[in-house]
Amino acid sequence: MGYLIDRFGRKIIYMRFSVTPRCNFNCIYCTSHVSDDRRTEEFTKDDMAFLFHTVSELGIEKVRITGGEPLLRGDIVDIVQSASINKNIKEIVLTTNGSLLKQFAQSLKDAGLTRVNISLDTLRREVFEKITQRDFFENVMDGVNASINVGLTPLKINTVLMKGINEEDIVPIAGLSLKYPVIVRFIELMPVGNDGFWKDHYMSFAEALDLIKRKYELSVGKGTKGEVADYYKIVGSEGKIGFITPVSQHFCATCNRIRITSTGKIYPCLFSKEIVDIWEAVKSQDSGEVVKLIKKSVKIKPAAHGAIEKDDKQFIENMKELGG
Repeated sequence: MGYLIDRFGRKIIYMRFSVTPRCNFNCIYCTSHVSDDRRTEEFTKDDMAFLFHTVSELGIEKVRITGGEPLLRGDIVDIVQSASINKNIKEIVLTTNGSLLKQFAQSLKDAGLTRVNISLDTLRREVFEKITQRDFFENVMDGVNASINVGLTPLKINTVLMKGINEEDIVPIAGLSLKYPVIVRFIELMPVGNDGFWKDHYMSFAEALDLIKRKYELSVGKGTKGEVADYYKIVGSEGKIGFITPVSQHFCATCNRIRITSTGKIYPCLFSKEIVDIWEAVKSQDSGEVVKLIKKSVKIKPAAHGAIEKDDKQFIENMKELGG
């Protein structure tokens, strides 16, 4: 088995698969509101099984299944199962908004899912409705508990930092690591769609860390190799707190991933302008062509996405299709 090595010497062992652009939330920081009529453009579960087998032979060890909201797919358990049968894939993670997770948690665990990441930007119900434009707060918290109960751990909670919207939630969400054995990760807001939202609400990790330090005593640790977050720990807690800093502190030098959308586009970088299309090759199950195209995407992977400034024109067009 060979490995994918890019021109900067980074070993690519991690692939993110967005299995649908559809979502049952309408979050204010995700400007791509994709309707259900896109479902015919998604890879089928057989396409996904073919892809998982193909990338496992290229040395991919970690797979993340994202969306949109991946649990909107009725065949999501089958998709996870088709990844888990490949012995070279050591970790299968699913990123979800958590609203449907209670009903799927045990089946996903049984199918071979390693753990889940749940998006949770506030612990205040009224702010949750403002951010997501949905009244699903209790469903999400039920999903958190169900995931822990069935052993989809370590559970990671992803919180997007938004100045003027969820600043009051930063300390309470950090405190979840005292109550639960969870890893809370605060993510700097990224520019999606050039609609001014990012410029108005961007908050650096340093500002959030300062708020947490005023409340809690923290110890400092490191994440495992290839992770995008360094970690802190509230003294006495079971869990951890991390910060993902794509804007203020790049982690490009250690980036070990590429992204494949549900419509068959490979993004070598989240901000890629060069995209490789594998839709037809996957649909015809031409493994030789798929391998060639994946290797091409690795070859054109940039060293870094460059600095993101307040007046930058560098925006992500479609976060729901990309899957973050």
